[in-house]
Amino acid sequence: MTRGTRISFGTEGWRAVIAEDFTADNVRLVTQAIAGHVRDSVRGPGRRPLTLAVGYDTRFLSDYFARAVCEVLAGNRIRSVLTDQAVPTCAVSRYVLERRLPFGIMVTASHNPGIYNGLKVKEAFGGSASPETVASIERRLGRSSVKRLAFDEAAKIGAIRTVNMMPPFLKGIRSFLDLAAIRRARFRVIVDSMHGAGGRVIEGLLRGGRCVVETLRAEPDPYFGGEAPEPIPAHLAGLMHAVKRTHADLGIANDGDADRVGIVGPGGVWLNPGQVLCILLEHLITTRRMRGAVVKTVSNTMMINRLAEDLGLRVVEVSVGFKHIAKLMLEGDVLIGGEESGGIGVNGYLPERDGILNGLLVLEAMAAKRQTLPTLLRRLERRYGRWFSGRRDLRLTPVQVERLFRRLGTSPPEACAGVPVVRVDPLDGVKLIARDESWLLFRRSGTEPVVRIYAETPQRGRLARLLAFGVGLATTP
Repeated sequence: MTRGTRISFGTEGWRAVIAEDFTADNVRLVTQAIAGHVRDSVRGPGRRPLTLAVGYDTRFLSDYFARAVCEVLAGNRIRSVLTDQAVPTCAVSRYVLERRLPFGIMVTASHNPGIYNGLKVKEAFGGSASPETVASIERRLGRSSVKRLAFDEAAKIGAIRTVNMMPPFLKGIRSFLDLAAIRRARFRVIVDSMHGAGGRVIEGLLRGGRCVVETLRAEPDPYFGGEAPEPIPAHLAGLMHAVKRTHADLGIANDGDADRVGIVGPGGVWLNPGQVLCILLEHLITTRRMRGAVVKTVSNTMMINRLAEDLGLRVVEVSVGFKHIAKLMLEGDVLIGGEESGGIGVNGYLPERDGILNGLLVLEAMAAKRQTLPTLLRRLERRYGRWFSGRRDLRLTPVQVERLFRRLGTSPPEACAGVPVVRVDPLDGVKLIARDESWLLFRRSGTEPVVRIYAETPQRGRLARLLAFGVGLATTP
């Protein structure tokens, strides 16, 4: 381990700044810990060698780090199947499930800025590693010396094999969606791949019909054009302008490893991920006739609660991080689960978020009902109210962070921007819930050294005041 480095897994894997903490030595160290967990946890026929899938995205040196992962696995007598190109994270998850492998490793920092890279671990069910698996890997960090076998030598003896992981991934999408119905519709769609692993996948899947697809930022760029590849309004000005300029029916954005989705409607209007989840939930219930519980992270919209209650569905609220949603998807009858950050998982596909699939599923909902996106959303808002949400990310000193959460824990405010607080929820950070169902959430980021402040309110004019109140609370000495 690099001197002074503390390696820990956040809400989704381990991420760090390239050349500072994310170094080849630390990648090998983490892989050694993963190898130790794999060898201790996988029980199977003695003659069948252990094999893991290894993927990577378009980030700087991702392919190099993936080769380093394979070398350490080979040194531990674990075979690896390495992607022959940058792929979405869900392609690795699908490959693990289809080939019945015990684990997969994806080299990616997802939506983080280009100076970051990271590792995600996927389990045999085709989803994020469980908290128990992550804890086991972390316990093994630095406990045994790193074992390596040079890439070329390992490839020569068959310990490393390079494959195309895209066909199983595309097959999984085709089998789940009614792509024919989308192709028949006269939609104009703009896709923004944000220079990430999504590339022209959506364009390719919809080719050959009436649906016209144009892809922006399809070319790989390890620096993502100088912006973080996170599909939020601050990074999607080009997509919103293109949707408005071309009178497109839908804009779809995917993050760096294409597991998150951002949706832009006609006129360049942004839909928050909670609104997207509600549109998908209503589609799954009324068109596909599916049932099941709804899982939402603590930072997601109250509209989900109102819609689910009206449909007679149970709602479960969990901490931020898709691994918590995936765990419930595996344990029970969950129809859909989603994060405020644009990660959504759907029953019958994988217990995993997939930004490409969910962008196409929005198109399927539009095609099935023969309605525009604004029409679908307006119908929901008429029944369940209109909600306004926002987020602020603050880079605070460790002293400021500790002071903030100590204050929130011992003496939380009695009112938020003038409305009495009726409940304080400590599930993930501290969430202040007001009498009018407005709320303000403070939580430490699991991927960056920041404190995130989330807010939602049914009154447009209160949103700015809520966020300002939260920022003031966080920065007051």
